[in-house]
Amino acid sequence: MQQRTHGASLVRTGLRVQQGHDELQRLYRLARELCPDQFIAEETRELHALYPHVSLGLIDSLRQELAARLELPLQAFSRDRFSVHGCGPVGLHDDFFRFPYVYFVIVVAHSGQLGLVDAGSRAIRHEVGEIILLDPRGKHALVPEGRTAEEHPYQSSHAPEHDVQRQFMFLDFDLRRPDLRARLRRPPVDA
Repeated sequence: MQQRTHGASLVRTGLRVQQGHDELQRLYRLARELCPDQFIAEETRELHALYPHVSLGLIDSLRQELAARLELPLQAFSRDRFSVHGCGPVGLHDDFFRFPYVYFVIVVAHSGQLGLVDAGSRAIRHEVGEIILLDPRGKHALVPEGRTAEEHPYQSSHAPEHDVQRQFMFLDFDLRRPDLRARLRRPPVDA
């Protein structure tokens, strides 16, 4: 069921949510209207202006579908640990100090020409609805398609990205580490 394309810190599951694609695209369009300067180079911002426009129905349908598709208990996906974020390209980093006790289950709402990578992989653009598992303790980056994290020039200006091809938006559920740990462990050396 799960494809380990980027090692233990980042797993592209090969899965996409089946419901809510129109809603994901609507939320991205709204983000461009309501918070156009929140897609920042080298930073991920929570898009607070979108929350009044995210229905509990969408959150609950995502919870149910993610639990079923990832074969995890529904209670692992708490409404209280749901969030919406936007960013531009981001260089290699980890989020250990900010998020030491969780893993991220990400649903891509918009990726432009960007792809998540770990320290050794090359970026591939994500599809709307793609489900990605991310360990914030591990090194990861968001870089233009075809590049590695090492090839990404750090943008010290931290300026807003207005080009849709350089914007990334995602919905996230933070899962307690014990709930997702087995999915992100590296396979044994002799496997």
